[in-house]
Amino acid sequence: MVRGLLCFGGVFVALLAALTIILQKTGMIDVVGLLRPLPQVDESYQRGFRSDAMAKINHIRVSGLVAAVKGDEEMQSYLADFVSRQEDPVDMDLQVVFNALQTEFPGAQYLAANLITSNSREDLLSKISGWEAVANSDFDVINTAVFTKGRTMGALGVMSRRIPAFSLGLANTRGGKFYNQCPHCKEIHALEVEKESRTLILSCPYCDLPFDVLASDTGGRIRRASDFFEGFELPENAAERQSQTPEERIVSLWNQIADRCEYELDQDHSETREVWKSPAETWGERAGDCEDTAILLADALISAGFEARVAIGWNGNIGQHAWVVVKTGENQYVLESTLQDGIVLENLTPLMDAADFYQPEQLFDRDHLYFTSAKPEQFRHDYFSSRWWKGIPVKKEAPGRPKLSLR
Repeated sequence: MVRGLLCFGGVFVALLAALTIILQKTGMIDVVGLLRPLPQVDESYQRGFRSDAMAKINHIRVSGLVAAVKGDEEMQSYLADFVSRQEDPVDMDLQVVFNALQTEFPGAQYLAANLITSNSREDLLSKISGWEAVANSDFDVINTAVFTKGRTMGALGVMSRRIPAFSLGLANTRGGKFYNQCPHCKEIHALEVEKESRTLILSCPYCDLPFDVLASDTGGRIRRASDFFEGFELPENAAERQSQTPEERIVSLWNQIADRCEYELDQDHSETREVWKSPAETWGERAGDCEDTAILLADALISAGFEARVAIGWNGNIGQHAWVVVKTGENQYVLESTLQDGIVLENLTPLMDAADFYQPEQLFDRDHLYFTSAKPEQFRHDYFSSRWWKGIPVKKEAPGRPKLSLR
C-alpha cells in the first residue's frame, strides 16, 4: 500500500514537472518568474527601466519615420511619487491618473496611459514597446513608473506632450497648439491658433461659451479685438457742444466718419480676405469695412465720454456683420457705421426697434469682451445689462498705444 502511494506520488510529481515545463515554454504561465525574487524598485531601477523602454520605443518610432521620444524629469518624478502613494497600484484608475497629471501639469493636454503587470522586467518592457500609443506622433515624451504588489510586478507607462499656455506673443511668433483656462467654467483645454489666422471666436469645449475674439491687423499680427481701440478723438465745436443734446452730439461725431470714410471690403484693397484696421488707419485711408468703421466710431464715442461697444453678430439683411451700440441716459441706440453722408437724428435707431434685424453674439470695448448665454429676446434688448452680458477683462500683453486726437 505504501509502495503504491509512493509510486502514484512519483507519477504525479513527474506529470506536474512536465506540465510546468510545457506552460513555461508556451508562455501561458511564467513559472520561473513566479519563483524569481522581485527586484528592489528604487530610483536607479526606475531610471534604468525608463531608459530601456525609451530605447525600444525609439527604435519603433525611427523605423516608422516618427521623431524620437524623450523623458520629462519633472513629470517622471511626479509620476513615480504618485504611483508609490497608491494603496493598490494594480487597480489604478487611469482617469484618476489623467486628472492628477493635468492638474499638476496644465500643459499636458495630450496624454495616453497604459497599466501593465508581469513577473519579469523583460516582459514589462516588451508590453510597453508593443503599446499602440508609442508610435503616435502626437506624443513626444515617455515616462514610466515601476511598482511591485505582493508577487506581482507592474508598470504605469505614460505617453505625453506638453503645450504652452496661450499668449498672443507665442501665437504670433510660432502659432500652433496651446492650453487655456476658460474664464467661465475654469476648465483647462487645448486650442490651436495658427500664425496665418484671421478673425477667430475662441470658445470653451466644456461649457461652449466664447471667451476671446481675435483678429489679424493689416501687418498680419494677431490681436485681441479690444486692442484695436487706441483712444481716437474727433474734434468738436465747444460752443455747439454746450447747446447740443447727447443724441445730437452722437450724430455730429458719427457724421464726421460717415462723410469721410467709404465702405470698402478687405479684398477690394488687399490680397488678404479678412483683416481689421486701427481707427487711425481707417480714418487716414478714408475707407474700411464694417469692423473697421465700427471700431473707429466706438473709439471716438468713448473718447467723447459716451458708453459705446462694438457688436459682432448677424444682420437680417446682410449676414455676418459688425455695428456700434451707444448708451446715453436710459436710451440705447444702434449705429450702422457703414452708412455714408448726411447722418441725421432719424438715423439713430432705438435698440428696441433694431432688435429683430441686429442679433449680437459678442460685444467689446476698450477694456472688456462681453458674452452671453441668455435668450435672444433678453440680450437683444439691452446691450449694457450685466445680467445678460458678462464682461471678461481684456488681457493686456503689450503697452497701450498713445491717445490719438484730431483736435
